[in-house]
Formats: sequence, structure tokens, C-alpha cells
Amino acid sequence: METTKLTRKELYDLVWSTTISKILEKYALSNDGFKKICKKYEIPLPENGYWLKLKHNKPFKKKILNLDFNGDNKIEFTIREVGSIINIDQTPLTILTKQILSDKNAPLKVAEKLTKPDILITQTKDSKSKGDYNFYNYRTSKIDLLSIYGVEKENLNRAFLIMDMFVKLLRYRGHSFKRDINGDGPHIIIKEISFPFSMREAKKRIPPEKNSYSSTYLSTGILVLKIGESFRAQEWKDGSIKLENQIAKIVAKLEIDADKEIIRKEESRIYWLRYEEEKERKNQIKKRKDEEIQKFNKLVELSKQYNQSLLIREYIKAEHQYAISHNDLTLEKLEWIKWASDKADWLDPLINKTDEILDSE
Repeated sequence: METTKLTRKELYDLVWSTTISKILEKYALSNDGFKKICKKYEIPLPENGYWLKLKHNKPFKKKILNLDFNGDNKIEFTIREVGSIINIDQTPLTILTKQILSDKNAPLKVAEKLTKPDILITQTKDSKSKGDYNFYNYRTSKIDLLSIYGVEKENLNRAFLIMDMFVKLLRYRGHSFKRDINGDGPHIIIKEISFPFSMREAKKRIPPEKNSYSSTYLSTGILVLKIGESFRAQEWKDGSIKLENQIAKIVAKLEIDADKEIIRKEESRIYWLRYEEEKERKNQIKKRKDEEIQKFNKLVELSKQYNQSLLIREYIKAEHQYAISHNDLTLEKLEWIKWASDKADWLDPLINKTDEILDSE
């Protein structure tokens, strides 16, 4: 289904320039559904008589769009397909479920007995019949086995029939089964998104009559199909609608979830890509700043050295003049003046004279 997004301002301009009936020819919505969206996003609609006044150039009052809106600024619409009579007031899940159910070639009937079962069903059934299958070792098996556990013998055939239909419908829809990187599985693979799945029978717990006794668990015949792991897991079970009659909806849900997960992963990839780019940009700025500070500190240090060398030379000059004025320019004083001048030249960054002693390590 092709979709498009409009901003609140674009939708506001649309409803005040185009009749709802015309809008609904383009977007797969019912009249009530469209009005609900406008209400949700606080888009004011024209009052009765607006289009007649507009047609005859009569004055009218146009309601102003509230710009102080805290919700999303963009609204997604589904483009109505040519000849489509789908009521988009229904959720995407309902729509896709109906599409699957309307496919005459889809394997949607649960047979009374297994007929040409899928290889996964065959292998799992054989393993159970041999008695070498349990909840703990099906994961480590060299062949792919489905996780079907806790199902009483009298309900096991129905469990296989439902699971066979489920697997076949998934394959028919172009999906596959594969173990994960840790060898766990097989998992359902839809557009490279992996979904662990299993089937069990719900049990009724009978509390012990005495505290020292353990609880008793009775068969209920209620089959539960679990998809996903941990807090993200979802379960479907027998209720007012039998589990086998929910398979099309379950597959539709998986396909929608896979599309959402692909979008989420791509958004996550882009987020972390931008994060790393921003991190690198900041690191480069910090690096340049650190280098600049280092160069500046060096400049300050050199300027201090230069200033000190000037002070030393002034002092040497003063000592020299003082010795002359007091007739005390001895050989020892002259040697000191040369020594001090050499030290000033060593300190002066413009001269940077070598010094055998001071430069030694």
C-alpha cells in the first residue's frame, strides 16, 4: 500500500481548498475516519454552507489553524488504489489480514489430518514419536525441530495441523525459516527479521490441598502460539476464535512488525551513523583546539623565555657598566660577563644557543 505524509499546515490548506468527498477519492479513508484524524490533529473543518459561499464569492469566516500543537506535525495517509473499496478506518493489520484471507491460493484451511506436511512438521513429529524430543534438547538437535511443548497427547495432532498450516502460509507468503547466529531455531525470517516462535498448551493450575504438596496442572486443550522473546513476545491462543482461524491475522501481524523493525533498524543505523559523525566532528574540534592551546602555551613560554633573556642582558650590561665605573672590570668579572651572556643566548628562543651542561640529560 502506497502512503504519503502531510504536515498539519498542508492538511489544513487541503480541507479549506478541497471538499472532503474529493479528498477521499485520493486517500483511502471513510468520511468519519477523515474527520477523526482532523479532530485528533486539531485541524478545523469548514462549516456547512462554506463551499456555497465560496462558489458565489460571498464572505465567510475561515477558522485559524492552532500552531501551538504538541502532537506530531506529520500525518500519514494511505493512497486509495484504483477501484479500492477498503475502509481504511480499519487498521493496517485488519486490511492486510483481509488481503491474505482473500487470496484463494493461500493455504488457509486446517485439514482433518496431515497431508504432505512441511519438512519441519515431519521432523518434529518423528522426533516426538521416537521419544527423543523434549523442550531442552530440540535446540541442540542436528535437524531443525519446531518448539512444540507441554501439549497433551490428545491435543498434539491439532497442534501439528495448526503449525503445519502456519508454516505453509509463511512459506507461501515468501518467508523462510533459519537458525540464528547461536544455532537457536529455526526462527521465522521475514525480510531478514528473525522471529522465534513456539506452541504450547495452556494448563489450569490446581493449588495443593496442603502446603507441603505441589500444585497440579490440568490440560485445558487451549493451544497457545508464542512469537518473540522476553518482554517483546506476543501470544495468540484459543478463545472465542479458534487459534487456526487466527493464523492469517498472525502472519499479517508478523509482516507488519517486520516492516516496522526494518524501519526501526534503519533509523537506528542512521542515528548511530550521525552520532559517530558528530562524535568525530567534536573530536576533530577538540583536537584542533588542544593543538592550538598547546601552540599558544608554547608561544607564552617562548615569550617568557625571551623576556627573561632581555632582563638578563640588561642586568649583565648593568654589571658591566658598574664594574667600569668602579674600576673593577677584572678578568674574573669579564669571564662572568661572558658566561652570563652565553646563558642569556641559551635562554633566548631566537638564538637558542647550545649549552654543554644545560642541554645534557
